[in-house]
Amino acid sequence: MLDKSVKRLNEAIVLYNESLSDTQANSEERSLAYANRSIVCLQLHRYEECLENIRLARESNYPARLAEKLNQREAVAKKALAKALKQDAERMEEEPKEELRLSYPGHEHMPHVANCLQLQQNEQYGRHVVTTRRLKVGDVMMLDTPFVKTLQEDCRYVRCDFCHAERPFTLIPCEGCTWVMYCSAECLSKAYDQYHRYECGVMRDAYSVCGRFPATALRATATAISIFDGDLVALQNHLDALDESRVNGFTMDWRTATPKDVYNTVHVLPTNQERRDCTTSMMIGY
Repeated sequence: MLDKSVKRLNEAIVLYNESLSDTQANSEERSLAYANRSIVCLQLHRYEECLENIRLARESNYPARLAEKLNQREAVAKKALAKALKQDAERMEEEPKEELRLSYPGHEHMPHVANCLQLQQNEQYGRHVVTTRRLKVGDVMMLDTPFVKTLQEDCRYVRCDFCHAERPFTLIPCEGCTWVMYCSAECLSKAYDQYHRYECGVMRDAYSVCGRFPATALRATATAISIFDGDLVALQNHLDALDESRVNGFTMDWRTATPKDVYNTVHVLPTNQERRDCTTSMMIGY
C-alpha cells in the first residue's frame, strides 16, 4: 500500500500543477509554485526534479527576499543527487527492454501492419478489418501512431499533453489557454506547431460551456487545419475534390505517404452510418 505521506505529497504535486496553470508567466505566484513544488520533490527524494523546479522558479523571477531558502534547498538537493548517482553507478545495469514487434511479417507497403490483416466492406458491417490466419492471444498485429491523441481529464496535471509521459514533478503550462501542460519546452513547441495553435484559444471556453467537450474531435480538426497551413479554403477545396471511394489505408503506400494522405484515411473513417453513430465511429477512429 502506498505510504500515506507519499500519497499526500503526490496529491500536493497535482494541486501545485493546477495552480501553476492559473498563474501569469514571470509572476511571483508562478515562481512560488515552482519553489513549493521543489520542496515536495526533495521530500520524495526526486533530486533532479527538485533542481529543475528551482531553475524554473528563478527563471520566473523568484523574490530576492526568499533567495537564501532556495539556495539552501539547492545545495541539499545537489549533495543528495551526487550520492544517489554514485550508488546507481555501483549497481548492475538493467537489461534492455525488449522492443515490441509484429508477430507476423508486415505488408510490403504498410510495414506497421501484419500482412494477414485485410480491409473489407459489405452492407452488414460497412468497412471492417479481417484476418486471413488464426490468431493467438497476445499476437501483435499493428504498431501505429494515432492521428491525434488526448489525455483523460484526470491526467491533465500528471502527464505531458504532447508525449503523454508521466512527468508531474516538472510540468510547465501553456501560457495561452492554461488548460494543458507539457514536460518540456520542446514538447510545448511541437504541440503548438502540430495543432495547439489552433485549439488553444477555445479549449477552456469549450469546456466551460460544454463540460466534457469532445477534445479528440477538436484536436483532430486543429491537426487538419495545421496540415493545410491554416488555409481553410485549401482544406475545403481538398475535401470537395477528394474521391472517398479511392481512399484505402490498406492499399496506400505508408512509406511515402504525406500528412495529407494520412488525413484522407482519417476523413473517410465514418462508414455504415445507418447502423453506427457517426460521431462515435469518428472518435474511435482517431
